[in-house]
Amino acid sequence: MRNFIIIAIFLFVSGLLLPVNDIYAQSNDQNIRVSEIRVVGNRRVSSGTVLSYLPVNVGDVVTQSSLNVALERLFDTGLFKDIAIDNAAGVITIDILENPIINRISIEGNDAISDDRLREAIDVQPRRVFTQKLALEATKTLLDLYQAGGRFGASVEPKIIELDENRVDLVFEVNEGPLIKISSITFSGNQRYSDRVLRSVISSREKRWWAFLSATDKYDEGRLDYDVRLLRQFYLARGYADIAVTRVRGGLLPDRSGFAVSFILSEGTQYTVRDITLDSEIENVDIPDLISLLDFPDDNRYDVRSLEQGLVDITNRLGEFGYAFVDVRPEITTVPEDSVLDIHITVGKARKNFVERIDIIDNTRTLDDVIRREMELVEGDAFNTLKLERSERNIRNLGYFAKVDVRNIQGSSEDQTISQIIVEEQSTGEFSVGVGYSTLDKTSLNLGVAERNFLGAGRSVRATIGLSDSKTDFVIGVTEPYFLGRNLTGSASLFNEKNKVNSVTTNRTGVNFGVGFSAANDIYHQVNYRLDQSKTTVSSTTATSVTGENGKTILTSSIGYTLGKDTRDNKFDPSEGYLMEISETIAGLGGDAKYSRTVGRAAYYQPYLFNAVILGVRGRVGHVSGLGEKVTQLQRFALGGRLVRGFTGSGIGPRDTGSKSAVGGNNMYSGSVEVVSDLGLSKDIGVRWTAYTDFGSVWGTDYPSGVTKPDDQSMRASLGVGILWDTVLGPMSFYWADPISKQSHDETKRFQLSIGTRF
Repeated sequence: MRNFIIIAIFLFVSGLLLPVNDIYAQSNDQNIRVSEIRVVGNRRVSSGTVLSYLPVNVGDVVTQSSLNVALERLFDTGLFKDIAIDNAAGVITIDILENPIINRISIEGNDAISDDRLREAIDVQPRRVFTQKLALEATKTLLDLYQAGGRFGASVEPKIIELDENRVDLVFEVNEGPLIKISSITFSGNQRYSDRVLRSVISSREKRWWAFLSATDKYDEGRLDYDVRLLRQFYLARGYADIAVTRVRGGLLPDRSGFAVSFILSEGTQYTVRDITLDSEIENVDIPDLISLLDFPDDNRYDVRSLEQGLVDITNRLGEFGYAFVDVRPEITTVPEDSVLDIHITVGKARKNFVERIDIIDNTRTLDDVIRREMELVEGDAFNTLKLERSERNIRNLGYFAKVDVRNIQGSSEDQTISQIIVEEQSTGEFSVGVGYSTLDKTSLNLGVAERNFLGAGRSVRATIGLSDSKTDFVIGVTEPYFLGRNLTGSASLFNEKNKVNSVTTNRTGVNFGVGFSAANDIYHQVNYRLDQSKTTVSSTTATSVTGENGKTILTSSIGYTLGKDTRDNKFDPSEGYLMEISETIAGLGGDAKYSRTVGRAAYYQPYLFNAVILGVRGRVGHVSGLGEKVTQLQRFALGGRLVRGFTGSGIGPRDTGSKSAVGGNNMYSGSVEVVSDLGLSKDIGVRWTAYTDFGSVWGTDYPSGVTKPDDQSMRASLGVGILWDTVLGPMSFYWADPISKQSHDETKRFQLSIGTRF
């Protein structure tokens, strides 16, 4: 028995030692020079590609560590599903199994988000090498996209269908789940402002059954982060310099019906500004003038918006003197026990700069010259912020770009500046449709097509046609903003119109030519020549006596001059600035008609609540008088329509007692006060509301016989509201106006709808 135990122990120990010796011998065998490297199993990937990842070549001494590095490098390529490396007496064999190629990608079960949007998000294309990591990353991307859209119950399962020739179909099976919205929004720590007020500040909204077009009630972490910033800005603008939104929390309700969102605030003290000081490292600057640019409310309450705007104004003021890169730093010292704070402004040292280069960026359609000619600075000029701002406004007023951004970067030296004009092109073609109804014209239709940047050269072409029961008109025109390569605006148009109102029918055809130019300080001039031929046909003696045309064909040759100043920030949708203009037209350079016509107009726009509310005030006056003869109907003013909403285009003023048609007047005035805002509306849907009052009057005729109240100067007025909506089809406007002051013979038009689309 004892001998048996000894023999068993000997055999057991021998069995343990033999493999160790074999491994040791094999390890020693691997430390030899490589005589050959073989690649097997590859079908798509070339042997040369595989060998390029190896850290050894034929003739090198190979070690196990170098083979491990080779294995790791090959796996990192993502090309291979499995790899085996064998070293036998200096012959290295690399046996690989390639990853399959994606044959087709399919997404099933999605309805809320389109295939195209999901495919763009995962960015996985056919013929790409498939890996499990790729499928997992794409799955996570799809889930993130659904959760960002408020679908937190969504699930995505990737399915791999194996095909022949080492190919696979990748299928994502989507279960979108319900759309989970915000059920409640609460605030804690707010003592000065109620929950209702703070809810109006943030962009997120509690779910409402009627707000099916809005996305603001979807739970979105990014939107909640934005809401935190909005709350901070709200308090900082009202003197609470220590405001802190310490936490924002969103929790899914137990029944998964919605999210409960809570904001926790620490308001702190409301401060007033006690003292403002300024130190400047730039010599010879007017420090009191710079301090005066910091304009706080009348009660001197601290407002971060006023501070930020003041810093911008200080920077711009210094920029007017050639300092392009100025470091303006505020330092605020609070005294909570007294509820006051002190502001100290430090202006860092700077050198006067010159414009080294002007770069035009991202203008894919508009020619560089079209943008450069709007610049008030050229290369080599002394840098001037004011001129650069005016240049930016000039480019924006072209109407060719959705965004215009001006940036200044350091040039080749400290005193050189490169100004970058970064633009975002937008559609400049427009097709418009206008529909209206009035007691006179009944249903009216206006069609228009225009291209404001023809061939990217800044030329404007347009054609419009208007149709109604009583009127047909057609206009085609072209405008060249830099006529003859100079700062001259040249325009030409051809028009034809026909009006039929009861017993009076008027036909007019003509051409119009104009040349204008802009001068310094936003002043512009224009000279135009107009030639038209008109004929009025009457079917009653009453109408004949009223019009003054007496059925004749009248040739009118006139020349006009316009002088104006326009500081509006945007000619198409102004929010700030003013316009003043006067124009004079003299007819009698040949032809039959002889008269003088004067028109003046003005407009003023002022933003409030930091551009949330825009107040617009507009006015117009006009007078026409004959030069040795009486003024006929076609030469008089008509009033209504766009100038005084709530009335037809010529609904105000004297009328033919027989035909009841408008005859116009030798004198007119009109005005409007309007507020445009998006307050109370979601900014996501691009809707603004407007409230307005329009007023005006037209009177006086050289043919008073048969005219109702020819000299009645009583003011007509209307009150109205409207909706302005930037839809996917283009801008849409709806106006409703109630004439609160009118005469019994006036023609009213309470509503007007206009739809336009861009191309």
